[in-house]
Amino acid sequence: MESNGNRQCVLDFLQAFYAGDVAAAMACCDDNIDTITYAPVDLFPHLGHKHGKAWVAEAIAIQQQRYVMRKHEVIFIAAEDSKVATMTRCALTKRNDGRVVQFTEAAFFTLRDGHILEHRAFFDSFDLVQQVLGQDLADEFAAGVRGAMER
Repeated sequence: MESNGNRQCVLDFLQAFYAGDVAAAMACCDDNIDTITYAPVDLFPHLGHKHGKAWVAEAIAIQQQRYVMRKHEVIFIAAEDSKVATMTRCALTKRNDGRVVQFTEAAFFTLRDGHILEHRAFFDSFDLVQQVLGQDLADEFAAGVRGAMER
């Protein structure tokens, strides 16, 4: 039964987060939430390792500043006891030029007493950077990597 409640808590959190409902998103989190989004923090300074509920409000505010529309679809969810894993398809419409960036995020949650205690997330940051910039970086990058791999 705990799995169902934890599953619903994560779904409620994601819904509130992408809707920009800071209070509802924070209500799903433990006061001491520990979160890591594995992404280059030089490019995404609001990601990386954060601790405490303040990161929720900060992350929502930053996304709202940068994106006029934020949509999500949970395409996979699994829950067992205090652990919940999700795959979420995200689409964000950039405020400055109206372009839509899309990515899939894998997230892993640990809950305690019905609140999110730990959050770990991954996405293809290289692909997202290309979308944000609106240019293909793969050829140039691949050429540099290929040379490094041959050494």
